[in-house]
Amino acid sequence: MKFVYPFLFYVFILLFLAACEQERQQPVFLYTLNNPADTGSQFPNLYKDTDGNIFMSWIMLIDEEIAAMQYSVYSNNQWGAARSVRVATDFFINWADFPSVVGINGSPVAAHWLKKIEGGPYAYNVEIGFPDPETGRWLNIITPHLDDTPTEHGFVSLEPLAIDRVLAIWLDGRNTDGRGHHEYEDISKAMTLRSAEISRSGEITRKNEIDAAVCDCCQTDLAPIDGGYLAVYRGRTEDEIRDILISHYDAETGEWSEPVFVHRDGWQIMACPVNGPRISVYGENVAVAWYTESEEQRKVLLARSSDSGRTFDTPIVIATDEIQTLGRTDLILAEDCSVYVSWLQQHGQFGNVMITHVKPDGSIGNSINVGLTSSSRSSGFPRIELAGDHIIAAWTQTEPLVRVRTARVGINEF
Repeated sequence: MKFVYPFLFYVFILLFLAACEQERQQPVFLYTLNNPADTGSQFPNLYKDTDGNIFMSWIMLIDEEIAAMQYSVYSNNQWGAARSVRVATDFFINWADFPSVVGINGSPVAAHWLKKIEGGPYAYNVEIGFPDPETGRWLNIITPHLDDTPTEHGFVSLEPLAIDRVLAIWLDGRNTDGRGHHEYEDISKAMTLRSAEISRSGEITRKNEIDAAVCDCCQTDLAPIDGGYLAVYRGRTEDEIRDILISHYDAETGEWSEPVFVHRDGWQIMACPVNGPRISVYGENVAVAWYTESEEQRKVLLARSSDSGRTFDTPIVIATDEIQTLGRTDLILAEDCSVYVSWLQQHGQFGNVMITHVKPDGSIGNSINVGLTSSSRSSGFPRIELAGDHIIAAWTQTEPLVRVRTARVGINEF
């Protein structure tokens, strides 16, 4: 009898591993990638420059009043040391609206963060900082909007135009001044989507209103394409349809095209779902992923375009209620037209950071769980980027301690 228990134990292990293989739910520690973000770090963002360097930024809580914005660069298969952009007591810290760093040739060009201002709990400004080329200190700080209203300004997306200049888009609440935080009825007081080109010297040029009525607190995204940039965001109509739109920025004229729907989901919701779209571009191929609850079902959708985002194919359903999706999606469009889509999957009070492979023919391959967190807002929005033949993922771990975690999984595992 002394051999029975070991035998049963090994049978259990084999059955467990077989089930894991069937669902591609390998132990997530297999993908763990050490990074320099320390205990107290949260809400990471990833940006990859044209040379393949990945910038990861995050917020570090130092104590109850002080926080730091930090970043690290992933190069040569490892993260560099953590560097601080700013340490302050006036950050506006939000689980869905987090800072970013963008760069060129492995060096940072600009960063953005949110600064609390007087006027109410949801009064804050966008600040964009540039490092000094000689000292590296972040002394050149510019607010891209000039309205001075005590309202919300955030959900920024940045793209470098040069080593000292960026294109920025952001949600701008100047028209909501005097409106209650949860009052949505009057669309004339809607959130707007605006843009500008900002230089290290403080010049703010080519200011534009891209859309006069958009969803209040969904992330925006921005991607370079031949001759300009593409912006995606969640719009808002008079009858409260909040679907995903796309607009093209002409780098020569400095003008945006009339926004068009990526797809008409028809999701009618009387408040902001706090779940924005993501875009990825390779040549003339474009992919957009987003969350919707149209037809009263939670879904993550993916739409692809082969004509630089002018038209899109019928969306592919990536995740649904059946697998408890929370959205919070991201994506990568690879050279071979494969798309890798991430989302947060709810499992009780826990959240699984999932990545799936959509093949060039549109069929869906394996899904892999690369990380564990909670399903609450405190877990933020996982982010992914492609590094050679690996995918880098970043997210906020919430238990047993708060800390930014990263993982690396080979694309051959999909």
